[in-house]
Amino acid sequence: MRLTRSATSLALTYSGDYGVYQDSDDDDYDDHTVSFDASLSPNDFVAADFGASYGWLHDNRGEGSSEGINVISRGEPDEYEISRVNLDMDFGRDSAMFGFLLKLNRDDIEYQTNLNETVFRNRDETNIIGRVYARISGGKTKLFVQASQKDNSYDEDPLLGGKLDSSEDGYSAGIEWEATAKTSGEIRIGQVDKDFDSAARKDSSVNIWEVEVVWSPRTYSHLILNSSSTPKETNGTGNFIDSQDTSLTWMHAWSDDLNTSLSIADGTDEYDRNSRKDDRQNISLSMKYDWRRWATVGASYTYSERDSNENRFDFEKNIFAVSLDMSL
Repeated sequence: MRLTRSATSLALTYSGDYGVYQDSDDDDYDDHTVSFDASLSPNDFVAADFGASYGWLHDNRGEGSSEGINVISRGEPDEYEISRVNLDMDFGRDSAMFGFLLKLNRDDIEYQTNLNETVFRNRDETNIIGRVYARISGGKTKLFVQASQKDNSYDEDPLLGGKLDSSEDGYSAGIEWEATAKTSGEIRIGQVDKDFDSAARKDSSVNIWEVEVVWSPRTYSHLILNSSSTPKETNGTGNFIDSQDTSLTWMHAWSDDLNTSLSIADGTDEYDRNSRKDDRQNISLSMKYDWRRWATVGASYTYSERDSNENRFDFEKNIFAVSLDMSL
């Protein structure tokens, strides 16, 4: 549901994801997320976006805290609740030579099942990002510098290795452009310093980057290249995960009602202070059809594979899904 008046919009959204396994009822799941979003643009200089959501989600058996263990020992998926709040404010927008972008977000993650193993993953994540930008080339290109600060606070300490509580200080610079009607993108490179509260865990510095390039040879066809390198919280192995991902996506509208998406992705996970290294591949194909003005039906297929230097973490997965999107 979306209500719009002048430069203000409000949206209340529910999304559900239901999984049924043919040969394994223990892996069935139903996920739910309710979210509220608001956008405000009182003038050409200031824009603000606010979002809040609450989700009842899960980690599949063999993922998250159950990676590498015999799934028979885990009678059901790890279920968790997550609350999210975010605020984005842009001072400058299209009317100023210089501008400032501020992003605030907080996640609170609380596991509800298999607590003997999952309680160590309950945490709060608070992230603050500030970006100063300047326009060049007639305003269609922005140069920027960015600073960020993230706090990771865990409810329980792991049994081994010391507390996982940490802070991440990031610094980066980049360029954002819309050079032509066919090409747009953003490139950002920098560094994140990850400092642990516990002396038992060694602090680290990680090179980061983020690339998104969109090429639209036609108004109805788009090629999207994404690449990123960023630290992620560990699932139990090492201090954290140095994760790198690259994907290429083709989105095409065959008619006003029918569109498809094909995506190929490749990634690598290296575990800090541990010898484990994973290579990941993913291929997905989806189709959506606007059946009615208020209803869109869809179908998708996803193949995922992980090859690790520790064989117990290897897996292959095929997922077939159908979807129904409805709006007022």
